[in-house]
Amino acid sequence: RALVDMIGAGPDDVRDLADQLIAMAEERGGDDDVALLVLRRRALAERRPEGRVQHHVAPGDPEALTRARHMIRATVRSWGARERSDEIELVADELITNALMHTEGAAVVTLRVLSGSDRRLRVEVEDSSSALPRRREPGEQGVSGRGLLLVDRLTDVWGVEARGGGKCLWSEFVMDEPE
Repeated sequence: RALVDMIGAGPDDVRDLADQLIAMAEERGGDDDVALLVLRRRALAERRPEGRVQHHVAPGDPEALTRARHMIRATVRSWGARERSDEIELVADELITNALMHTEGAAVVTLRVLSGSDRRLRVEVEDSSSALPRRREPGEQGVSGRGLLLVDRLTDVWGVEARGGGKCLWSEFVMDEPE
């Protein structure tokens, strides 16, 4: 119980906490060598999204899109954008599916938080085709042609840019500030 109390009330620096825990163990008669690993995780509210997350989606792999969806949902929620996670996941899914259906190669999906005056999450999907996407009218019985319509309706801003011999479709979502 004393160890638990010390950990909860101990110093913020994990090195100082480790020193105190080892000293406590020695006071209680520890003649053995002591190895101790102390990790401190920040509370979810303290975490700020940083960096980027990237996932390769191979063509012809039925599980690849499912894995990408799980990665997207987990990342978006961990970055504090839970209120828009369904929209972000749907848009990313449409962009990835379009890349796999209309090109010969894989898709690379990247998620990142953009800095600036407002907090935005950016989804990028790269493919190896230089052909630009085009909107089509799906028609009443059409089963395709709605992807870019959904992207346009669900994102705050989106676009296309050339990348090497291919292209990148990107979409941005304004996120609420964390409380």
